[in-house]
Amino acid sequence: MRSTEIAKNLSVIKKEIKGAQLVAVTKYSPVEDVIAAYEAHQYDFGENRVQDLAEKAKVFEERSLTKVKWHMIGHLQTNKVRDLLKIPHLYAIHSVDSLRLLEELLKRENDFHGPELKLFFQVNTSHEDEKTGFESAEELTMAIQLLLGRGPSKLKFYGLMTMGTIRTEHFEAEASRCFKDLATIARSVEDKFQLKTKLKLSMGMSQDYKIALAEGSDYIRVGSAIFKSHA
Repeated sequence: MRSTEIAKNLSVIKKEIKGAQLVAVTKYSPVEDVIAAYEAHQYDFGENRVQDLAEKAKVFEERSLTKVKWHMIGHLQTNKVRDLLKIPHLYAIHSVDSLRLLEELLKRENDFHGPELKLFFQVNTSHEDEKTGFESAEELTMAIQLLLGRGPSKLKFYGLMTMGTIRTEHFEAEASRCFKDLATIARSVEDKFQLKTKLKLSMGMSQDYKIALAEGSDYIRVGSAIFKSHA
């Protein structure tokens, strides 16, 4: 029954998101539920902790589930970078939130054996203290210059990520503001660096993904709406 419910939840969300990409967030889900989603043709999965991602990826490797694309979406500590980069089928990191972390990723680039690793720079558009992310245009510019200034690299500047405000009485309005701000920053960065391809926006979770979609999100990160029982 669990697999049927998960497949049904996925179907409902995928109809809503149209051209956007769904990243199914698995941090509270056992690996068997993740495999059930995979069998329902969901291949992009997001994890918050490197250890949990490594454990799930190991099971997927053992079962030869090779279409999977793993997304690291939680705060990444510099001392976990090496372990993360070694995970097979790692596809993207949505939470590059500081120059120091980017420097560590570049330093450890040879630990990554895939063809390309997509990087999203996390921007703290809500300016809440409990969130990480680039706070100023200057910091973000320095990070982008560092990444784009390198020669050929498997690490690709792919987009920006943010989260809506947590501590607010005006949840929907604040979420909309945060997402609008990220879209504005993305367009500004594209112009400043004369990027040939449009930056992708990673924004929206179970409680606010519909707002994010209205503001142009390309990647939504949804967990409970897929894996939590709605009976």
